[in-house]
Amino acid sequence: MKKQKGPERINIEENSLGINFKKSEQIKNYFNKSSYPWKNDIVTGPLVNNVFIIYVNSKRLQDVIELESLKIINNIEKKLGFSVNSILVQLQNNQQK
Repeated sequence: MKKQKGPERINIEENSLGINFKKSEQIKNYFNKSSYPWKNDIVTGPLVNNVFIIYVNSKRLQDVIELESLKIINNIEKKLGFSVNSILVQLQNNQQK
């Protein structure tokens, strides 16, 4: 058997990293079309092992999104047809103290 040259291609559905790129893109599009008042103040991250990551610039916004996380998860399941176990809200690196 001959070894492949170059980097290994990552399967967007199942990979060893646990990142689902297809669903991550669907959730990103969902947030872009949503009516959340803070949607322009976030950066959507990947869906890793059914945990969706959102990056924010302020602690206040982090708290607001964490309080609304169950509502957001339910809306994602209704609109997109798949479930997300939880939402992890993180401060962007330049905002961490």
